[in-house]
Amino acid sequence: MLSETFISSIRAQPKTANSAIAKDVGIYLHELDPAPKIKSSFKKSSTPVNALAANSTHIFAAQADKAVVHVYSRERGNQEALISFPERIHCLTLVSDGILVLGTAEGRLILWEVGVFCCVRRVIANMF
Repeated sequence: MLSETFISSIRAQPKTANSAIAKDVGIYLHELDPAPKIKSSFKKSSTPVNALAANSTHIFAAQADKAVVHVYSRERGNQEALISFPERIHCLTLVSDGILVLGTAEGRLILWEVGVFCCVRRVIANMF
């Protein structure tokens, strides 16, 4: 049976007593067919705009105001890795399921090979 899914993320605000947001949950995997429901939720994530990418097996989320990217397994529904970088990550995108392109807050690009979780090449160039 075919199903349609989409991923949403939020940038967590300081927790208040009357909050309807689940504690520490920042990324949701929604399933639309056969019935709308939240298929998975991923904890310990606060993701800014343009800082979430996904392929068929993983979700990559740059953390707000931090120099780390969380890697979540879509199949198992858990966090698989936490990758640290020397600079805060401002945005990221996935290129052809193999390369993760990260834009830093200082205006540099980092190319990251997804399959082996190693840095392919760091491009020192201003984006702005």
